Amino acid sequence: MVTINNDHQGLFIVGGVVKSRLTEKDRQVVQDYLSSLLQVRNLVILVGSGASFHLGSPQTRALKTESVKELISQAGESIEDSDADLLGALNPSDNGDLEKLLNGLQLAVALAAQTGHATITLGEGTSARAFNVEDIESLRKKIGSALAYACELPGDPSKIEVEYKDDPLRAHRTLISRIVRSRRANLPRPRLFTTNYDLVIERALDELGYPYIDGFSGTVDRRLNLAYYGLDFHRVDTTSQQVLARADSALYLHKIHGSLNWRAAPEREATTGVESLEVRQVSQNGTTDAERVLIYPTTAKEGDTLAYPYSDLMRLLGEAVQQDDTAIVSVGYGFADPHINRILLRSLALNPALNVLVADPFAVLEPSNMNEAMEADELVGQTLTEAGLNPKDTAIAALAQGADSRIAVLTGEAGKFTRFADLMPDPSVDSGVTPPSAIVGLIESLEAAILRPSAPSNTANAPGGDSGV
Repeated sequence: MVTINNDHQGLFIVGGVVKSRLTEKDRQVVQDYLSSLLQVRNLVILVGSGASFHLGSPQTRALKTESVKELISQAGESIEDSDADLLGALNPSDNGDLEKLLNGLQLAVALAAQTGHATITLGEGTSARAFNVEDIESLRKKIGSALAYACELPGDPSKIEVEYKDDPLRAHRTLISRIVRSRRANLPRPRLFTTNYDLVIERALDELGYPYIDGFSGTVDRRLNLAYYGLDFHRVDTTSQQVLARADSALYLHKIHGSLNWRAAPEREATTGVESLEVRQVSQNGTTDAERVLIYPTTAKEGDTLAYPYSDLMRLLGEAVQQDDTAIVSVGYGFADPHINRILLRSLALNPALNVLVADPFAVLEPSNMNEAMEADELVGQTLTEAGLNPKDTAIAALAQGADSRIAVLTGEAGKFTRFADLMPDPSVDSGVTPPSAIVGLIESLEAAILRPSAPSNTANAPGGDSGV
């Protein structure tokens, strides 16, 4: 029986075939793969909401009405009788989905606007009730504000996983620092794309002291200026201003669904009088009447991405994954956004030089199947179906079964953001890159050959003696 590290147990699948069960014996297979992946010319990191679950990120599914009310109250909003009645009408099974709830409210407002009615009737028969459009719109805004408030992470310490209470950003710092330090100095900067609104990545970068370009210009008045993604950081001689070298440890950050500290408002240019839409960064807790720049989780989110600034940010993602010698490392992203999936899948079809690694803990196998897989010594070298396992009906499970050697999936406990960060190769101090195990073995063999005496000798010629070796 093999020894299994419960923190990192999982399956590593490449081209539909299980390459490793991440036991203590063969987890090096994953780290070797990651080491090589980090050395591609163009590295794209895609981070989704799963990267914030250990910090108390809000769940949006299987929500009871009381849970929605609690979210609204925690954001400092009051719950009116009309709010409670609306929630009951839109979530009669008391097992709601925040996306569907926002959809219902949005559609009700749109229907009222289309018909010119001041009220909308929900329900049927004796339970039918008319609701004022103002009340419907008010609840929609409250839920939007509550969702934004819940994404102010790290938040309530009681909702943070125990091992991260004292240092909430440790996993983010670990992942980012290992990625940045592992890459050779002559490679382009990593590009980190995230669907998350929270400022956790920015805070982690600040704690690390890493410079980053997020598409904003200015210092006091920071405005979105996507031309800034064409800039870079370099070290210069302070006297002559001559460029000495490219600065270390920098990256590009793209928040493709917006951010909690983004606000948008039309502005008129003082000299020309031309009106435009400006997106600004504000203090996270700052008060302003300007509209938040966020794509809320509704069915309308794909259409929202066609508007500024999301369309431009999505274009940058599309361009990034079309380059030669490119790898996408996806962690915490559940492939629930068709507009992102379309870019990734089309890139796989059109770009033969693209590799994709997806880390997700629960999207491939049920827990019982995962436990069975971890006990199966013969699993390595087989597909999931050949081993008698039943993959889930999810996008990531489909990727895990695809016979394409460019696609790798890491699932099980090791697919959690926190565990994946620990699995990332930790670069050595000297080289800056963790060499694959094959190279390590070669070095050890060469060292042994150099130190091995050519003939029997006394202890004076042993390693560590006074032979002068």
